[in-house]
Amino acid sequence: MRVLERVRGSLSTQQMLEESSQVLRGAIEGRRYVLVTSTGMFRGLGRYLAQLVNSLTSSSAYYVEPYELTYYIAPYDEGREVDVLVTATPDGYSDLYILLDQLILTGHRVTVLSGTLPEQLKSRFSYVDSVEVPWDELGLLRLVQLLAYSVASLGRRDLQRRATRILDECKTLHTVVEELVERYREELNALRSTLVRPHVVTYTPTMEVAAQLLVYGSDRSLAVLADLPSVHAYLRRVSRDVLAFTTDVEVYSLRYHLSRVAELGGRVVELRLRTDPLTAPLYALILVYYVILGGAQ
Repeated sequence: MRVLERVRGSLSTQQMLEESSQVLRGAIEGRRYVLVTSTGMFRGLGRYLAQLVNSLTSSSAYYVEPYELTYYIAPYDEGREVDVLVTATPDGYSDLYILLDQLILTGHRVTVLSGTLPEQLKSRFSYVDSVEVPWDELGLLRLVQLLAYSVASLGRRDLQRRATRILDECKTLHTVVEELVERYREELNALRSTLVRPHVVTYTPTMEVAAQLLVYGSDRSLAVLADLPSVHAYLRRVSRDVLAFTTDVEVYSLRYHLSRVAELGGRVVELRLRTDPLTAPLYALILVYYVILGGAQ
């Protein structure tokens, strides 16, 4: 119960979400195109942000790897794409410094969404719009909650029903933590039993950040991360145990790949969220945190 309280207490209130979302909304609203990138191990944050923008708003977002943006796009785009959204986690702040230097030098407008930034970086780029969330062991959950809330609040008119539902889910996450853990109790136990052995972790597009948390955020996870099309290649090299983060809506895109794993003798433990793919990462992160923080079985 103590772990559940920690997870529940880490979630932002509606007032905090509303205050923090102003900056991101200002960076997207009215823009035709935006570039999105991520520094740090959790690149799934940036890809998730791009999915939110493309699915809910009138803007088009394009995810670009930070090194590609720094050296091959920013110096040569001649101002055609001047708005850049950057998500950053603490392990990526050195790369963030270099990236911001290049983007500012080439005249781009930049918005940074991150954990708590070091003072040196903040003072060097004090004129860059930024939103920081308190960063502790649950900081990733706060950041994903903020991204979903901010973009959903910009939902275009024909998608208003979906956007409103996502907003409501972001605001009420703290009320469903216990119920969520109970509903997925069987899957969580199967996941725990796999963590003690080498395994491969794979994911559908919206679930990448949850898969990354399990691989990079748990000292007990003896894991290699692989996207769905390449997961079969790791069965002989790493392990025949595969943990798959999926959603009901994406089941047809993964059926072929998981069938191939089974044909090669792999054993799949699937954490399949039965919800909208755009909110599924929030629930998956809660479940992963519950496991890696030592929640009761």
